[in-house]
Amino acid sequence: MSTPATPSTRRRLGLSSLAQVPLSPVHAAILDAARKRCGSPAACRRRLEAEAHDLLALAQESGRLHVHWIDLSAGLRAKVELEAPVPCMPDPAGTLRIESRALLGLTYSEQAIFLPQPGYAFVRILQPAAVWLSNAGWDGQLNRDQPLCLGSLPAGVPLKEIILLTYGALTLQSAQIDLLDPAGVLNPMAADWWQRNASRIPLTREPFLKGM
Repeated sequence: MSTPATPSTRRRLGLSSLAQVPLSPVHAAILDAARKRCGSPAACRRRLEAEAHDLLALAQESGRLHVHWIDLSAGLRAKVELEAPVPCMPDPAGTLRIESRALLGLTYSEQAIFLPQPGYAFVRILQPAAVWLSNAGWDGQLNRDQPLCLGSLPAGVPLKEIILLTYGALTLQSAQIDLLDPAGVLNPMAADWWQRNASRIPLTREPFLKGM
């Protein structure tokens, strides 16, 4: 039976070698259960299973990501929790609040393997509510289940890159606050607020991989 990677092994492997990371029993069970329900054609199945493995390996490597579940019945869907400072503002005229983590819904469709997808097609912020980012959807009311736009992404973009882009967006390490940028301003009020409060950017300089 394979044993989980030790911290020293994790440092050697890094993000470029996630396919080589032996999964822990818990993560292996999540992957096995998802594989049994994979409904994609053979042309997509291997890629989606590889993306699921890398997502679980990324959770082990980063110390920052927790995978609740993965579903491969139609493309890849997953519910994950990401440890990161997340800016929230329920009242646009109120005070900024920083939460410590985000619950995310991930979608990686079969089409994403072969065709470019809209930047908002991959990630939805389930919690916390009222995330205050220019590239997070804002309905002016409940502000829950917010789409997160990651800009223009190529066909076949790896899921690990989507996670890294999400971390950069939530922490404003890759801030998008230009109101005229066509890549993904979903909340002009937030873009304007961050332009006026640029001294608070980024929320943290910690890298995605803890201890690096």
